[in-house]
Amino acid sequence: MIQQVGELDSMSHFFSPKAVAAAMGVSESSLKRWVDKGLIQAEKTGGGHRRLQLDSVLQFAREAGKPITRPELIGLPEGLGSTALFGDGASTEFEKALASGDEITARRVVLDLYLNNTSVATICDTIITPGFQKIGSMWHCGSMEIYEERRACETCSRVIHELRRAVGTGMIGGPEAMGGTLDGDPYTLASCMTELVLRDCGWRANSLGNMLPFETLRRALERDRPRLMWLSVTSIRDADRFIASFNTLCETATSHGSAIVVGGQALTADIRRLLRYTTYCDNFQHLEAFGKSLNPRN
Repeated sequence: MIQQVGELDSMSHFFSPKAVAAAMGVSESSLKRWVDKGLIQAEKTGGGHRRLQLDSVLQFAREAGKPITRPELIGLPEGLGSTALFGDGASTEFEKALASGDEITARRVVLDLYLNNTSVATICDTIITPGFQKIGSMWHCGSMEIYEERRACETCSRVIHELRRAVGTGMIGGPEAMGGTLDGDPYTLASCMTELVLRDCGWRANSLGNMLPFETLRRALERDRPRLMWLSVTSIRDADRFIASFNTLCETATSHGSAIVVGGQALTADIRRLLRYTTYCDNFQHLEAFGKSLNPRN
């Protein structure tokens, strides 16, 4: 399937058929047949040249079991396909890569799992989250320098960005979702992973970032009316004020038919008993299951 566009905004997400064919180890004619059948999405530049969307290429490779033999030709890390996918091999390799600042290996591990048809939720639960928690533990116990912890954070952010390029923006025509963290909560990793898990389930999900006041979230519900809003809560300044503001937000969501999905270590059982929400997820696979229940088309 080919769409006519003016100029492509980000060429890092689009590659020529020749480059993609070489990266996959197939002929250009085979690749063009897949495009013509709608198996890979393509667009045209203003000059009429075909460009293939990276996320569509990877989605096809993932579903069809096609290897990427020369990943460097389409901006992916070398060595793709070399990760030990069973046992603890992938998680151990990812943790070591974060600790040493080895970005290429960290990206390769996550992409190998994704291309092996591992869900984004499973990657987040079993690879990225434990790896990041391990880094935090090492820093707290004094076995890691501050600069090493910060480097690991930056590496993890770039891995998330790589996974976002692979997943794309979600299913065309899929339900809308948005979310982020609340005012006083600067941590963005969980919210970024939530966005990707929902996109992998076919949602048109967008993270709004961090430190969001309740009032602006209420306006987002009123103006954009997403089918789902998520809130990642890792810290709460004032519990009583938080509970009152949260329940007011939930009333707004209910009136507009929006589901409220919450998660985060600050939402203890005592706090949750006083909140109104649609569902609480204590891991990303729970979120995946809930997202699919609301979007059964995927």
